[in-house]
Amino acid sequence: MQQIEHSKLESRRDKLIKHAFSLFEEQTALYIKENYAGINKIEFSPIFFEEGGPNDYLSIQVVPVIYDQEGNKAYLGRKVGKTSFLSYGLHFGVEFDFGIDNEEIIVLENSKAGGDIDVSDAKTLPENAKMSKGYGIDDNISALVKDGQLKNVEKKEGGSPQVEIVYNLEIQKGNYRKWR
Repeated sequence: MQQIEHSKLESRRDKLIKHAFSLFEEQTALYIKENYAGINKIEFSPIFFEEGGPNDYLSIQVVPVIYDQEGNKAYLGRKVGKTSFLSYGLHFGVEFDFGIDNEEIIVLENSKAGGDIDVSDAKTLPENAKMSKGYGIDDNISALVKDGQLKNVEKKEGGSPQVEIVYNLEIQKGNYRKWR
């Protein structure tokens, strides 16, 4: 009986994680697509789930990857030179949990609506949940260009409308920092 309950809880948890990350990945990809020229492809790593010990926090992260028109590949949320950039995931762009009545609660942290926005009932990203500003993304992409990891990528209105976007909702246990 206890194994069935645990399995049911994991299934609900995984469904919530996938729902939250589908919206978060869409929000991240659309910001890059609509604001950066010279991008050929945007893809995402699996969702990495890492349970911390008694003194560690739960980590649920994803790694956005950008390819420029020349095929160069660069990872967001990693160290560039001596500068470390924020990761993407739980507590870093998206918050999610179950409410009092076991309903899904999903909040994206950066929106056109002005800060946090509840997207719990959305199947796709609502227009007002698109990013208003890409604080960490802009700095990260700028550093990748300056470092030579991306070539001919620039912030430009209209962005890269033909970019290929590959979402990934597979959940894996492990450390996202080791993924390549």
